[in-house]
Amino acid sequence: MSKILLCTGKYARVPYHFKNICVNVYCVEELCYLFASNPFMIDGDIMDKQLAEWIGNECGLGDLSHQLLTLFTRGSQPSVFVNMILDYVNYCSPQQKQKIEEVLQSSAGLNEYERRKKQGDYLMKNHRYKMAIEEYDKLCRDLPETESALLPVAYHNMGTAYAGLFLYEPAARYFKKAFEMSRREESGLHYLAAMRLQMKQEDYITFIAEHGEYHDLSLKVEKMLTKAGGEYEASEENRMLSALGIYKEEGNVASYYEEIDKLIGKLKDDYREFVAG
Repeated sequence: MSKILLCTGKYARVPYHFKNICVNVYCVEELCYLFASNPFMIDGDIMDKQLAEWIGNECGLGDLSHQLLTLFTRGSQPSVFVNMILDYVNYCSPQQKQKIEEVLQSSAGLNEYERRKKQGDYLMKNHRYKMAIEEYDKLCRDLPETESALLPVAYHNMGTAYAGLFLYEPAARYFKKAFEMSRREESGLHYLAAMRLQMKQEDYITFIAEHGEYHDLSLKVEKMLTKAGGEYEASEENRMLSALGIYKEEGNVASYYEEIDKLIGKLKDDYREFVAG
């Protein structure tokens, strides 16, 4: 592993329960993970005296608990409350804390549903696709009529998250919903692209022939895919895979395994960066 996180305090016998997201935490590290993974949950409700007391009574961190409780007499902001916990545990890097601060600034003035949509966006941007889908799905089910404008955006983003998991059938379904509700070209293009990627070529051609309303969009999709193919051809990943094929055909075992090691090393580095973020 790239780093070791030392535990602070002790494991609680009684968890602290966050009602708004239905999550229990049992230690201060789990609490920090929750804040770092869900920065849009950091609002006025986070500053709870019961949470500060739980940190002292259940986690054995009396000093931190006392520091947090003093904030309630100063009129401090939720970000100060959260940062005090993160700093005490030394959980986040300066870059990660900066990300959280940017999220807090961007969410100022948003209502509950807009903030939840932003939370889904944040998860998807950080490649937490499954969590993003769950967030968008709950949002879509809870949206009142007055917030219906968020629905096609949430559907589109659900499609994007499913595509990120290479699940093109549900991706196409949600892109289609978004397109039918908003008529945004972007949703239509992504719908056809997802259809194109999940269907056999002859089946896709038949589909387009039977749905003339998608003809113009389908031409744009082909241009998009051609461009993406060209970018992949020029990519480092494709160069490495091509070299592997050549070395294997020529029987150049040493170079073959050298390239394999490079590819595996890059994947490991990407994974470490992913789990650290």
